[in-house]
Amino acid sequence: MILHSVIFAFALLVVCVCSACTTDDECSLNGICVVSTCICDASWFGDDCGRLDLEPATRGTGYNYTTYTDPSYYNTRGNSSWGGQIIHDPQDPALFHLLVDQFAHGCGLSGWRPTSFVARAESRTGPQGPYHWVQNVTGSFRHNTYVHWSPFDQKYLLWTIGVDVPDPKSCKSVSKENWPNNISVSAAQDIKGPWTPFHITINGTNPAPWPLYSPENQTSKITLIAEDLRIFTAERWDAKYSLINSASWNTSDYSRTWAEDPFVWRDKRGHWHALAHWMIDIVEKNGTKYPRVGAHMYARTLEGEWTFKLQEAFNSTVTFTDGSVETFNRRERPKLFFSDDGELTPLYLVSGVQALGSTTTSYTLIQPVGTAWREYEAALGF
Repeated sequence: MILHSVIFAFALLVVCVCSACTTDDECSLNGICVVSTCICDASWFGDDCGRLDLEPATRGTGYNYTTYTDPSYYNTRGNSSWGGQIIHDPQDPALFHLLVDQFAHGCGLSGWRPTSFVARAESRTGPQGPYHWVQNVTGSFRHNTYVHWSPFDQKYLLWTIGVDVPDPKSCKSVSKENWPNNISVSAAQDIKGPWTPFHITINGTNPAPWPLYSPENQTSKITLIAEDLRIFTAERWDAKYSLINSASWNTSDYSRTWAEDPFVWRDKRGHWHALAHWMIDIVEKNGTKYPRVGAHMYARTLEGEWTFKLQEAFNSTVTFTDGSVETFNRRERPKLFFSDDGELTPLYLVSGVQALGSTTTSYTLIQPVGTAWREYEAALGF
């Protein structure tokens, strides 16, 4: 009995030691460690603050036109898209923009190369949408859309991969070996354009930029993070980029830390984070691409050691406000929309989703995060 009690007490001690924090790093830099307990920032939860606190999504919001089958253009496969980025209009508080990857001629996700292009959609019903198409920003082939405001340059910067090609008439996929991988950037003073010609920055894919500007350091410098967490910096957005860091973990295909499509940000404390599409499902299920999941990575500095958290930051199961629950075949291209109060609280997660059983149609889902989005929308009158 005494031995059993000792073993039980030791087991409790081990559990407590394993779950207790000693530094903010053990809180995923998404919170602070107070008396061995992680106090999470808004929109994050878990013992280590490593998971997004996702709220139910509303069906019919986001950018979903997979049922639109005008045979003169979209044939029978609908108008598919694959993730995008929300921009709040600086002059019109009631207007939100979504720059989104869309596929020409109803080709769908399976024909993303070469049919993907960048479109702009608008919502006057709040940041969740629904968004309605208003403009083609580019022609094919442009993909991996990433747009942000550069406070130093007073311009929007639009990043993509791809090359300008004639309008593709076929949905047949083109091998990446036939086209070079490159990350290009364009600029505009207005989100509606006009946009400058694309400028090639680096050879690579999955662009994730973030200005190094802050009120205390009003610099033109910028960081650009690409697939495999290769971290580059430049003196300005259209200057030469230099590699300053890369992932310390195994980034090769079918490793347990195989990831793509990073979304990068610097938080209110100056720490760095990335959300990425984590392909652990393919690794653990012998090639099966289901369900797609997201991973969180973080570091105190760009040049410092990054941590890859081997757990889901989010997964492909979504609860909706109508009470239904859907597990998607694919959920990728994560991007966050933050509060504008200096706290950088995640308010919405934007991602591309594809239903189970589908190989072509896909759409862009917007899901609220935490609770701060309610106050944000209420303040805007939504």
